[in-house]
Amino acid sequence: MSRYVPRKKVFCSCNHLTSFAILMNVYQNEGDLKNSQLLSILSNIGSGISFVCLILTVIIHIYSKTLWKVMASKILVNLCISLAATYLTFLAGFQAYSTEITAVCKAVAALLHYFLLTSFIWMAVEALHIFLGVVVVFNIYQSSFIKKCSILVWGLPAVIVIITLAINNTNNYIKSDQVCWLSSTAFYAALLAPVALILLFNITMFSLVMRSLNSMQNDKKFEHKPKKVRVFGIVGLCFLLGFPWLLPFFGFGEAAEVFRLLFAIFTPLQGMFIFLCYCIYKKDTRDVICLFVCKRKTWELWEDPKNIKSPSTSKETRNKTAETDL
Repeated sequence: MSRYVPRKKVFCSCNHLTSFAILMNVYQNEGDLKNSQLLSILSNIGSGISFVCLILTVIIHIYSKTLWKVMASKILVNLCISLAATYLTFLAGFQAYSTEITAVCKAVAALLHYFLLTSFIWMAVEALHIFLGVVVVFNIYQSSFIKKCSILVWGLPAVIVIITLAINNTNNYIKSDQVCWLSSTAFYAALLAPVALILLFNITMFSLVMRSLNSMQNDKKFEHKPKKVRVFGIVGLCFLLGFPWLLPFFGFGEAAEVFRLLFAIFTPLQGMFIFLCYCIYKKDTRDVICLFVCKRKTWELWEDPKNIKSPSTSKETRNKTAETDL
């Protein structure tokens, strides 16, 4: 018969947060603890891959002046920076050595809390951006839009984290033998509630966009893209808006373990899916990558001493060519 661990220890007894999945669970039984090591390994691997992919996405969109002029690229870059910081904090901070100093442990927990919130709010900005561009057909290419969003996204989570630190003398971040994370009350109020509201907002925006696109497809004036292209675009949009984070909310009863495993696989790989959909799959970003690779090859050819001809060599070559022509 399974025995439940008290609620207070739920958020700090797991190894490396067990792939973020335990963060969404109210209770954790002994059977769950046996799988924590596997989930932790999956999280570390997926987070590392996503971190690299997100950095590449940022470099590609900043490198290209054409892409950087587009509002969507600026929002995507901010989202990628926030997610990359989240993965880096998770990989570097949530290790056994981080609990040796209480102040450092709580600082790492506060940083992860902050970057998780900023990531989700940037997902909401992306959802709003798509909604305004597709449904409302509103001119969102204004410098003030990204400035206001940046102030809101980077400022509001800081206020939430500061309030969380101020209340209860920073004891809302609990230190355990392995990691430091939010206490149960702070977790629900300062993280789970905002995340749930943002995901609900994203689902609403996504539904309205899909309904608008469906009505456009029924109009003969609009070109119909291949079904494969539409499906891949929808999947990319789902990962961009953070829909894999919805999986823990469906983990009840016997299906909890399945949803937790899916969450452990898809959520840390969110950065990789963003890179595949918005760098490899999109033609404009593929063109930027190809152009960069071609330039690199050209530079390598010019820098190779074998390809540099001296004036005398060039003269001899011209003489031989003339003799051949004669």
